[in-house]
Amino acid sequence: MKYILDKIKLLIFHPIRFFSIVFGVVRSRFDAKFINKDGYRFTTDLEIQTLRRYVSQAKIGFVEIGVLDGKTTKEIAQEAHVPIYGIDPIIPDSMNKSLIGHEKYIHENMAFYKDFHFIKDFSYNVVGKWQYKFDMIFVDGDHEYDAAKQDCEQWLPLLESGGILALHDSAPVTSMKGAFHGWPGPIRVANELKQDERVEFVESADSLSIFRKK
Repeated sequence: MKYILDKIKLLIFHPIRFFSIVFGVVRSRFDAKFINKDGYRFTTDLEIQTLRRYVSQAKIGFVEIGVLDGKTTKEIAQEAHVPIYGIDPIIPDSMNKSLIGHEKYIHENMAFYKDFHFIKDFSYNVVGKWQYKFDMIFVDGDHEYDAAKQDCEQWLPLLESGGILALHDSAPVTSMKGAFHGWPGPIRVANELKQDERVEFVESADSLSIFRKK
């Protein structure tokens, strides 16, 4: 009964948050085909192909904010030739509290890649003491607007000129009918970045928005 009452209160006082949670559960079920013994993957085949294409051009380093189980990281790393830095505090997902990554899966998925470095922490804690150069970043952490905005604002100055910023869940998925339309937070951030003189919008690939730093 308490569970039901809590959800009713959430619906009345925080309707956006309520529907985000509900949609997160629905999306988790939709993406069930991406789940097996090595964890969850919430990226489409088109998104993986796109991320691989850009990471294959990276010459310095690749940063991923939001690793979950490292399954997407593993797919991207197939075409990488640079140090990969994965950052994730391993806490419940911002859009679906029932979803949480596993450090065990991350290390197992990335065991083949000798230059992978996992940092179990919040991205905003890590950025202030960051010492490594990188020319590609994949932002897929907390999907609330303020958090997604903060990730882009704090990490963009560290991205090498000409480097790629890929923002996940910021546009509709088009490769699968009726799949997913993106989360409000990242969509808003992507729209703002399209007006930002520091970057150039390159393309969308399903829910990915790709920008190049000037």
